[in-house]
Amino acid sequence: MLVQCARCGQKVEKHRGYEHQGNLFCEDCYMDILSPPKACDPWAVHSAQTFLKGKDKFSDLTPLQTKIVDYIRGKGESTIEEMMKNLNLTEGDLRREFAVLRHMEILKATKKGDKIFYLLF
Repeated sequence: MLVQCARCGQKVEKHRGYEHQGNLFCEDCYMDILSPPKACDPWAVHSAQTFLKGKDKFSDLTPLQTKIVDYIRGKGESTIEEMMKNLNLTEGDLRREFAVLRHMEILKATKKGDKIFYLLF
């Protein structure tokens, strides 16, 4: 029997869904709820730097991460709303990828007025 994920709306076989606080979620949404990505994580930064020591950190990027970095490189800086619109990505996807890119010290964020801008490290 197919059911709908309470967060993203994706159809999931009921026995493959995950229940949390009375709702049924797909695996991706369930993982995001239990372990949301954290951009400011000193241990993750240390781990990424150790793994990347002596390597070109841009060579290990996924195609999606490369797309995000190239977009910001071309614009200089961008808000998450601009990236969502122009890269056709969800906020969750962007936040998850930003956390990884932040840990690798490729991207960072800064607040200007009431907006947060993402830029190269």
